[in-house]
Amino acid sequence: MSLSRTIARPLLASIFLVGPISTLRNSSGAAKKAEPVTDPLVRFLQRAGVPITHDPEKLVKINAGVQLAAGLCLATGRLPRLSAAVLATSLVPTTVAAHDFWNETDPEVRKQQQIQLAKNVSLLGGLLIAAGDTDGKPGVAWLAKHAVSDVRRDLGHAAHTAKLESKVVALEADRGTAAVGATVGTALLAAGKHAKEVAQEKGPVVAAAAREHAGVLAASATAAAQEARAEAAPVIEDLRKEARKKAKRARKQAAPMIKDLRKDAQKRAKKARKHAKKQAPAIAAAARDQAAAARAQAMAVGELAKAKLV
Repeated sequence: MSLSRTIARPLLASIFLVGPISTLRNSSGAAKKAEPVTDPLVRFLQRAGVPITHDPEKLVKINAGVQLAAGLCLATGRLPRLSAAVLATSLVPTTVAAHDFWNETDPEVRKQQQIQLAKNVSLLGGLLIAAGDTDGKPGVAWLAKHAVSDVRRDLGHAAHTAKLESKVVALEADRGTAAVGATVGTALLAAGKHAKEVAQEKGPVVAAAAREHAGVLAASATAAAQEARAEAAPVIEDLRKEARKKAKRARKQAAPMIKDLRKDAQKRAKKARKHAKKQAPAIAAAARDQAAAARAQAMAVGELAKAKLV
């Protein structure tokens, strides 16, 4: 805990140590002023199903006891955020009941009550700041926001990896289909060349037969290519499904690792802060010793210079 918080928290809690004691000593007088506020509040809570007493004096004592306990916790640094939130909550009905300047007819009393109301509003602001003070540590909202960002980034990386794997699988499958087509095309070219040679040598009849044979080969090659693509399609789809499953498993396996790394980083940061806090007095003492030694050396040099001048 920093020095400013060590001093500020007892100062902020001091009014909640003095005020509740005075209220407990004179609970009947405080109950009369609180009754216009407690009656509608009790009716509202009872409609909501909350069991609560009608006696305003008991309610005033309960409120004073809560403020006294929370004030002690805040002053001693025990659960400072929770105690500040409790004090802020209890201060609202206390302020409305004790400083209702709008019901005062005397101008002087009305002005004093307005000033007291403004003071309590200022206290409420300080308590709200103390309730949100994390003492330099990351708050729950900050941790949640960064955890969501980390998860989104990891999911984005995993989705991008899965998409790349799917593209690689598709390219490999297309390359296989293209290889089948290239082989069939080479065969067709060879057949056509042979048919041309035979036609030139054997005459028009043989050439016609060769062209017919080449047409049959072309049709067969086309059918074979279509059949190869049809057979490759389910394989490609299976490979894509497998890639998606692998990406999903990778995300699931990475999630606990990411969580453990984040916890480990927080523990290391906490240890580093503790170590720095422990080493700070030793470093300061060493710096003071070095400064004292430097001053002594400087004085000695000065005395020596004076002696030489004399």
